Amino acid sequence: MAKIRSVDEILARLQEQVDFHGERESFHAAQEELHREQRSSHAAALEEARRRLESFQAAAAEAVELADRDVVPKKRQGEDPEIQNLGSAARPKVGRMVTLLLKEKGPDERFGGQELCREVNQRFRDHLKRAVDSIQMSVVLRRLERRGIIHQVRPGRPYKEALYVREKPA
Repeated sequence: MAKIRSVDEILARLQEQVDFHGERESFHAAQEELHREQRSSHAAALEEARRRLESFQAAAAEAVELADRDVVPKKRQGEDPEIQNLGSAARPKVGRMVTLLLKEKGPDERFGGQELCREVNQRFRDHLKRAVDSIQMSVVLRRLERRGIIHQVRPGRPYKEALYVREKPA
C-alpha cells in the first residue's frame, strides 16, 4: 500500500534528487575532463616512447649486424713471428715479451718494473707456466738499459722502484 504524501514532501524529495544528481553529474563531468586531459597526455607520451623504442631497436639491430661482421682479420700465433719466438711455457723469453710491450709505449712514457710485470702476466699468460715476478723483471730492465734500448730516469730505492723511458731524456 502506497504511503500518502503531501505535495510539499514530494517536491522536497524531488528537489533533493535533482540537487544530488546535478552535483554528481557536474562532479563526473569534471572527472571526465580531467581523465580526458590525462588520457591525451599519456597517449602523447606513449606515442613518443613507442617511436623512440622502434628507432632504438632498429639502431641496435644494425649495430649487432655490423659488430657480427668479420672485417678485422684475427691474428693467429703462426702469423706473427715475434709471438712465435717467445719460448716455451716452461722457459719463456721474458726479454722478448718486454720488448714487444715497449714498442707500444710512447718515447717519453715512464714505466717501472711492477707495471711491466702486470702487463706481461696479463698479455702473455698463455705463454707462461708461472707468472713473471718483479725480480725477473728488474733483471730484464737492467739488461735492456745496458744495451741502450731503454734509459733510467729515476734510480730505484728500497721504497721506490726505478723508472725508465724509451728515449734518452735531454
